[in-house]
Amino acid sequence: MRFKTLTPRNSSEALEMLKTNQGELLPVAGGTNVLVDLHRAKIRPKALVDLSRLDEWKEIKLNNGVLEIGSLVTHAQLASNSLLDGPFAGLRTAAGMVGGPQIRNRGTLAGNLQSASPAADTATPLLALGAVLTLVSVSGHREVAADKFFAGPGKTVLEPFELVSKVTIKTNPAAKSVFYKIGKRNAMAISLINLAACLESDSEGKCVNVGIALGAVAPTPVRAKQVEAFLLGKKIDEAVILKAQELVEGDISPISDIRAEAGHRRHLAKVLVKRALQTLARVEEE
Repeated sequence: MRFKTLTPRNSSEALEMLKTNQGELLPVAGGTNVLVDLHRAKIRPKALVDLSRLDEWKEIKLNNGVLEIGSLVTHAQLASNSLLDGPFAGLRTAAGMVGGPQIRNRGTLAGNLQSASPAADTATPLLALGAVLTLVSVSGHREVAADKFFAGPGKTVLEPFELVSKVTIKTNPAAKSVFYKIGKRNAMAISLINLAACLESDSEGKCVNVGIALGAVAPTPVRAKQVEAFLLGKKIDEAVILKAQELVEGDISPISDIRAEAGHRRHLAKVLVKRALQTLARVEEE
């Protein structure tokens, strides 16, 4: 199997190539998903556009209270960067649970997002943290909230002539976040379900800011909006957590597949909601 590969020296060259050959070229960075699809003949592009030389999209930095993550940052870099401590811990944990070491060293954040798998591990923390994706083309750029990026299994709102250049998240030092994943084994497993949550409480322990997202329970990663609305203004105790567990069923629509039954995924969603809220609010079971 042979493919022609174009190697732009910067993002401007890459975007010009995509504009000139709309729909016929396939961008590739880590290649951990793309090469599998090529091998299985699921995709047949005219040529690949190798993005590996676009160093301007490989940085993680804090800029005026906003965390900026270049789209070509690898999962291993995310998992080891100290800027992702504190309120971004959930994203750091998720990046460290993507595939095995080889995948984490090659696979990029944008690659994980653009595959648009409902089970993508890094998607749910970005939804919970209120992240924004910057999409660029030769005509300029546009910003899309992470929870508006996914359009269905394997589908996003990204146009053939666009690339994701970075992901931005406003910092909130008062918030805490977590990520949990359940698979058929402890490592190198696709999520049966995953959940990310971000919570900020006031001096009285009442929830003033919350984001909860789940993966592998709907055609796309989803926000648990009913649960979020219920939690705002409440001090989280066992009764509140019990109600949140009931409400999460209305936020998800899991299917049965080769990895799990829909009913099992509903049960796991309740388990993870409880685990996340107990951890973030430090609620001890009676």
